[in-house]
Amino acid sequence: MKKFFTFAAMLIAAVSINAQETITCAQAKQLMPAQKDAETDVEYIVVGYVTKLSSNPSPSRTDANVMQQRFYMDDVKGSAETVNCYWCDLPEEYKETGLNIGDKISVKGKIINYNDQPELKNAPITMIERAEVNIETFDVSVCEAIEEGSSLNDGATSVDIFRVFGRLKGADAVNNYGQHTFDMACEDNDFKAYLCAGAEGLELGKGDSVMVTGKLYNYNGTIEISNGKVELLEKSTIEVVVVEATVAQAVAAAKNLPQGGTSDDIYAVTGYVDSIATAYNEGYGNISFFMTDNMDAPTYDFEAYRVKVTKEQADKIDKGVKVTVTAPLKHYYVAATDEKPEIDLAETVEGGTFKFADESAVINVTNAAQSVKRIENGQIIILRDGVRYNMLGTEIR
Repeated sequence: MKKFFTFAAMLIAAVSINAQETITCAQAKQLMPAQKDAETDVEYIVVGYVTKLSSNPSPSRTDANVMQQRFYMDDVKGSAETVNCYWCDLPEEYKETGLNIGDKISVKGKIINYNDQPELKNAPITMIERAEVNIETFDVSVCEAIEEGSSLNDGATSVDIFRVFGRLKGADAVNNYGQHTFDMACEDNDFKAYLCAGAEGLELGKGDSVMVTGKLYNYNGTIEISNGKVELLEKSTIEVVVVEATVAQAVAAAKNLPQGGTSDDIYAVTGYVDSIATAYNEGYGNISFFMTDNMDAPTYDFEAYRVKVTKEQADKIDKGVKVTVTAPLKHYYVAATDEKPEIDLAETVEGGTFKFADESAVINVTNAAQSVKRIENGQIIILRDGVRYNMLGTEIR
């Protein structure tokens, strides 16, 4: 009998240790580790209400069949942002529609200290009680989307879905996951489509007519649809210029943009790798590095940011190697704080194409000649000096 009770006690203890505890958002904040970026040893089931949506549903970068969303939770309905849920897995039945403000849910995962706020990352969501929300879909112009989005509080997402019709102001930046980022103009204001999904192989260019679908988001005053969907309606006949530039010329062009602004044109920037900013990431298939025109006097003011490369290319990217990166330019700026100095950089937009400078006759860094880029039979073609090349720099006969 004694042995039986001892065994039963051990079993109960084991179940208690392995069971995941259900807690409130307030308790999640209390249980959060004190050290930044640290996480709890065990997973918790955090229950609360969705109080803010930070994105539209988007495919997971590790499994495209899993749809994820960014949002905040609190213990009561309202607008308090107690727990940050970063790209958490949506239940199967809500993959397309996503969450609603006011949904009562649970999220299971380890609690992370992210900038002194509790965070759950890539954690599965369970719907407890669906909020009854009347969601409408509106067809709007770029100007109407900006006007509607400007009525949102900073960091807020619209309840309704919008289909925004307009034309690309400049170049389209595509990351390794086929997500598109570009601007659409309304007079002096820009609307941004950020990391939007399109049909496989979709190529967009300046002047193309598109429809961008999703909920509007006010990002520090910039109205955008993030992680929405983009559909090509009509190709433009505008010839897109690819400007060949040295690093110094690219820096001058980028610094002439507004802080945080991106160029309308695409630049093929040639120079030497003077240092690696971020090592090759095999999962994302990209690398970041600084470029200079003169290895004897590196400037460290131009970064090729998250350039798409293969592992074989990455293995050969080293200090002193001459390369060409093709992408729109960006004026990257972060104001100084008490802890960190000001950052004022010229860089390429994420997702730029790469080649070693001696791989193609397309590149000539001794001048600022222009190449014409156009679409032929769905393929990007570069015309230079009467010769046709593809985006990899291979001559087309």
